[in-house]
Amino acid sequence: MKATVALEHSILTAVWHMLADGECYADPGADHFNRMGPIKAKNNAIKKLNNLNFNVTITPATAA
Repeated sequence: MKATVALEHSILTAVWHMLADGECYADPGADHFNRMGPIKAKNNAIKKLNNLNFNVTITPATAA
C-alpha cells in the first residue's frame, strides 16, 4: 500500500509540474545517471564486478 501511494504521489507531482510549466515530459535518457555522476557510475560498476568475483583494473581511454 505504501508503494502504491508513493507511486501515485510521484505521478501527481510530475503531472502538476507539467501543467504548471506548460511543458511535456522530457525523458532524461538511459544514460542520465552516467552523465550526471560518471565517477559514481564507474565506482558502482567496479563494485558490482568485484561482488561477482572479478578483479578489475581501470586504465584511462586514449583520446581519438
